[in-house]
Amino acid sequence: MNRRPARHNRPQSPYRSAPDRRGVRQPIPLVQRRSFAYRHRQQRRRRIIALIVGAAILGLLLAILLWPKEEQDIPVVNPEISSEIISSEITSEVISSDPIDPEWERAYQVAAQVRLINFDHPNYDEPTKLVALDTLLSDTVTVNSGANYLEEEAALALKEMFDAADAAGITTYIVNSAYRDRATQQSFWDNRLAQNPEYGDDVYANPVKTVPAYASEHCTGLAVDILCDSVPHGTSDYQDTAEAKWLAENAHKYGFILRYPDGKSSVTGVIYEAWHYRYVGKEAAADIYQSGLCLEEYLASFGLPEANPAPASQKIKST
Repeated sequence: MNRRPARHNRPQSPYRSAPDRRGVRQPIPLVQRRSFAYRHRQQRRRRIIALIVGAAILGLLLAILLWPKEEQDIPVVNPEISSEIISSEITSEVISSDPIDPEWERAYQVAAQVRLINFDHPNYDEPTKLVALDTLLSDTVTVNSGANYLEEEAALALKEMFDAADAAGITTYIVNSAYRDRATQQSFWDNRLAQNPEYGDDVYANPVKTVPAYASEHCTGLAVDILCDSVPHGTSDYQDTAEAKWLAENAHKYGFILRYPDGKSSVTGVIYEAWHYRYVGKEAAADIYQSGLCLEEYLASFGLPEANPAPASQKIKST
């Protein structure tokens, strides 16, 4: 019985069947089969080469990106001590670069409590707690008609100041003006305009004596005009009296400042008035007195007021 030889021992046929368009299997020449195999090997070789080249490029890019940078080694004898030194150096550098002056911060907080009222910082608020001066002050002080009220805190400070002046032997003060209602103050301004329509056109070049209600400190109940028996009216003679000199040297101790000092009219917009005092509190008054600045300059040294209200663009001729 003849056994069929194993497949690997069979002689290869020079032909291999392949279906044609009609589905009939036709023999394929050996040469053609070899050309197919050759092209397949070439394609496979190209794919392998492309994979190898791509892997090489990717590896090069990763090596460039991940290559460790050179670092300068700092010798450390004792790591704990060194870390403390570095930490202290950083802390001292931060502190020195942004120092905080406690005295300046205190002065700033004091200044921030002071309200600035002038042509560029109008006031439309009314005082909240007025106190009568004729029943509060001693009999040595004359209170003129229409000058009888101040805000309570300012009134109590005024009493303290006059009592100190009385103890110093000065007993002839006159409260010539204190709180004024807005209508009264505005009438003074309107009368000035009626006499001179150009009055107050440029108060910093041509300072004024009378101001409209929105720029008047008298309408706040914090300002007082103080004269004396020998000079009962606001004239230049008053500055040479003993009463005026005592106030100039001592008013700050009781919270008052000379609001429109000599030589500052181009800043305040108001002429020098040796009789016009404004209550700002004892701390602020002491700082302003020591600085030698007027109120505008003092507040500006702290960048105050931080938010300025819109300045009055023109004179208010009527209320």
